[in-house]
Amino acid sequence: MDIRQGTAADAEAVAALHTRSWRTAYAGIFPDDYLNGPLVGRQAALWRDRLTGAGDDGGQLLIADNGGGIAGFAYLLPEGDRILLDNLHVDPGLKRSGVGGVLLRHALDGAGTRELYLEVLKRNTAAIAFYERHGGTKAREFVERFPEGFELDVLEYSWSGQVTA
Repeated sequence: MDIRQGTAADAEAVAALHTRSWRTAYAGIFPDDYLNGPLVGRQAALWRDRLTGAGDDGGQLLIADNGGGIAGFAYLLPEGDRILLDNLHVDPGLKRSGVGGVLLRHALDGAGTRELYLEVLKRNTAAIAFYERHGGTKAREFVERFPEGFELDVLEYSWSGQVTA
């Protein structure tokens, strides 16, 4: 598996994987009408903007390419002295294959001396277990209000050293 920089040519495939991942990981957490409705357009617009330069936010897309397509991706977003790991998604059929750990280690390497952090839904227990297994430390808890009219509890995890296996 190769880790490469994402390009505008990846926007459609990344949006599709992002949507599949959310529908799998967030079933029963997000409202069904959101996961099966506006999510598709939201993800397509997000990745089209990020990768064509229209929404240039200084972010970096890492693609895990297994030779047969995109196995997973991570998006790093610089925020002063910290780096937000804004997305870390693995194709649902490849969960527990090591792809997520490889992407997380590359994200930490990309953060350099800056703290790497991410936000995860509190009810996403599988992701929380993954982050804790890989050395993440819970930093804070808050409620996120979505424009579609619902709220979810969120946890922030951070790394200031090496990711553990």
